Amino acid sequence: FFFFFKQKTAYEILSGLVGSEMCIRDRYQRRVHGDLIKMKSTLQKAVFEKLKDVEPMKHYNLKVKVVKVESKVQVKRVDDAPVDMAICLVGDETGCAKLLLKNTQAQFAKENEILILRNVMARIVKERIRFEVDIWGKVEKGTEVIKEVNMKNNISEAEYEAVPSKQYQLTL
Repeated sequence: FFFFFKQKTAYEILSGLVGSEMCIRDRYQRRVHGDLIKMKSTLQKAVFEKLKDVEPMKHYNLKVKVVKVESKVQVKRVDDAPVDMAICLVGDETGCAKLLLKNTQAQFAKENEILILRNVMARIVKERIRFEVDIWGKVEKGTEVIKEVNMKNNISEAEYEAVPSKQYQLTL
């Protein structure tokens, strides 16, 4: 006698499994009381924050004005591919901060330009906040009017210190 073993598929293991084994065609389907129903995908409207409400290591959607282009350089990656980089001071009515733009984003580094930053990350670089748009973010030209930028509240001037969480501290 010969026995053949077959690997169970994702659907045989668990009907609600999500991951690389789930078919794309089933993305908007869900099982309710054994019946397969189709779900509609609804996009949520973006919520835009003000700079005064920013905290480090979180993602934000922002509408800002480029106040000053501090530096524009082209550097080479390890594979000798050129990378355009620009560091700008951007702000809104509530404050200002530094922003790093890379590659095609660097074309938006022009003074008095209004930018819409989607999913921008507030990173800590050399103990200070700096915004960076990674591969999941987007930079686009805005049409809103930001008359005056609050230069007194520069959140990139505040120093941040890494402090271990009490939850993870070892007791000796």
